[in-house]
Amino acid sequence: MTNNFKKFAVAASAVVFTYVVATADAAEKRYTLGSLGAGTTPFLVNTAWAKAVNKYVPGHKIQVSAVGAATKHQVLVAKRRMDFAMGAQVAYRLMAYEIGPFKKIKSGLAMTKTMQSLFSYPIGVYHAVVYDSSGIKSYKDIKGKKVFIGPPAGVATRNVKMIVDAMTGFKPGKDFTQVKMGWGPAAQAFQDRKFDVWILPSAAPSPAISQLALTNKVRLLPLDKASFSHPSWKKYYSQPARFISHIDPKAYGKNLVNSEPVLTTGAYVGLVVRSDMDADLVYNMMKAFWDHIDEAHALSVQLKDTLTTKLAVSALSGDVHPGALRYWKEKGVEIVKPYKLTEADVKKFKAKVAAKKAKAAAAAKMKK
Repeated sequence: MTNNFKKFAVAASAVVFTYVVATADAAEKRYTLGSLGAGTTPFLVNTAWAKAVNKYVPGHKIQVSAVGAATKHQVLVAKRRMDFAMGAQVAYRLMAYEIGPFKKIKSGLAMTKTMQSLFSYPIGVYHAVVYDSSGIKSYKDIKGKKVFIGPPAGVATRNVKMIVDAMTGFKPGKDFTQVKMGWGPAAQAFQDRKFDVWILPSAAPSPAISQLALTNKVRLLPLDKASFSHPSWKKYYSQPARFISHIDPKAYGKNLVNSEPVLTTGAYVGLVVRSDMDADLVYNMMKAFWDHIDEAHALSVQLKDTLTTKLAVSALSGDVHPGALRYWKEKGVEIVKPYKLTEADVKKFKAKVAAKKAKAAAAAKMKK
């Protein structure tokens, strides 16, 4: 074989190899899953979902994107610019009613129909974390402090504002400084002691808080049951999928200074998908995840109690994707009726809001 022929053969082989690899890459379908940041329960669940699909559903790869607020991810899924996101009954309600972080959108109820539920799980409970050296021992001590309550325009931020108002009457920007950043950057910034109070939802033990408590004495701020009669608490707790719970002080080891169970609150969230995703594909993804749920449980101790069949069908919203319905039916799992609103519900709500505004305007005019 001549040198020229050898060179040609090598070059030809390289071209064929490149073509095969390029063809394989082109054939592989990729999806984006919007998530809360590292250290949160949704990030763990979403990572487990992506790992299962990537491992057991050939030709399909999911990438977890922990950038931006969950509400933005939900809008992207509804507009079919993202494939999966964290959903929740309360977010579904706010989108349908076009209020809160969704107040600028149009046709909210129609948007809820372009994304469908797969399964639900408890996001965990709210942890209000401070360094013991800060001297902060209750919510009332946060006056004048720098406080992270969630990313701007997020549902969690809206909830924490109501909780803080109920516990203290304090308002962000007036009584304390609201730290505005995403979940991931906030976790790092709190470790660097850039602000005073770090409030985040997570199942206990939270990996991020556990890591912090390895080398720092920390405290969790408890809710005050006496404040549950406050209008802001009633507004918060009247939302769907809320619950009261306690955090065991033993969950974070000897550096957590709390000696009694910490009263707190939590909520259920879930995973939603574009409604136009192929039913067979979604079924295969559900099968990959739930038939190997032990692998998800192995990722974190908290996921064993978070990802269960019972909880997975307990707090769904809107329509359930046909692929998920098929999977749950085959497993003999009965789905609890999802939280769902109608056109009549939306019209009734908007009429009530309009009447309230008209009454307030009339009262203001009378004072003049």
